[in-house]
Amino acid sequence: MPFDGREFEQSNLILEKLDSVIDLLSSEDKWCKHQVRANDGRRCIMGALIDVDGAALLVYPILAAARELTGKSHGRVERFNDHRKTDHGLVLAVLRRTRENLLLGKMTSGRTPTLPRRVRTFYAALARLGS
Repeated sequence: MPFDGREFEQSNLILEKLDSVIDLLSSEDKWCKHQVRANDGRRCIMGALIDVDGAALLVYPILAAARELTGKSHGRVERFNDHRKTDHGLVLAVLRRTRENLLLGKMTSGRTPTLPRRVRTFYAALARLGS
């Protein structure tokens, strides 16, 4: 039903989860490559998404922002995170661009037809594991 507030609540929830991811990865000593979580508490983007239960909502907007900033389609958040040219500064830039895009209504969360079904299935399974 139009104007019932659900869309606003969903948008607010998505932004809160994204802000939590940004907070979890706010400094270089909180971020890592090649593993979801390191023994010392660092995490990759996917680890942060799982920790805030935000993978199902944020994977696609993050991948779109990464594509905007790098000019490359990574297919999976882990591939972007672990790419040899990805550093902490780029991770934060992508997360901030994701936030801007969501605020401007340039994209929505959820399924996007540009990603293969097997990739969507993979992220849905990861999201269930994080629950």
